[in-house]
Amino acid sequence: MKTLKIIIAKLLLSISLSAITFNSFSQETDYDFSDDKTGTTIYYNVTVDEFPLEVAITFGSYDFNSYSGVVTIPEKVIKDGWSYAVTSVWENAFAHSDKLAEVQLPENIKYIEDAAFMGCENLKTITPFNNIEEIGMIAFMNCSSLESISFGDKLTLIGDNAFDNCKSLKSISIKSVIPPTLIGSLGKTAPTIYVPKESVNSYKNSVGWNKLNILEITE
Repeated sequence: MKTLKIIIAKLLLSISLSAITFNSFSQETDYDFSDDKTGTTIYYNVTVDEFPLEVAITFGSYDFNSYSGVVTIPEKVIKDGWSYAVTSVWENAFAHSDKLAEVQLPENIKYIEDAAFMGCENLKTITPFNNIEEIGMIAFMNCSSLESISFGDKLTLIGDNAFDNCKSLKSISIKSVIPPTLIGSLGKTAPTIYVPKESVNSYKNSVGWNKLNILEITE
């Protein structure tokens, strides 16, 4: 019986060490593949592995701070000979990239996930957002250099504190006729919200939006 207990103890120890090794390795990276054809190494995770194939932009390591300068994301990327559409920005994808100045996104992008651009203190420009449907919580938190941002008419949801502590943010333009669901608030920021003329009253009477300065889009 004593021998059996020793064998079991050794087995459990071996499993524990394997788990530690696995966790340590998994903390080093969380992407499926990378591509540098745009001049910048961009990291991707496969999100849809059936046709039509899709990927999300992600980060290079758990140190974050994976991107700098001007980053251009392609509409499609090739992996193992197959073409994948780039349709979302993974959670924490650009997080804490404090040397990132500009991100040029493809029209395919539909989802900005939680904390996707959090802590990008020098990020001034992100375009375009014409087909964005959902923005995760704290998605742009602490993007203190961002002055304005515009969304198309497909936006339906904004997560809590999505623009928290965006100190320079003066305006957000949203072309959605129906006010997107605002979970909680935009955060500690007070930008002017520009919306379609026919929707001004709807925004002014919607939960969350009714606490903000709502004006019509004039452009």
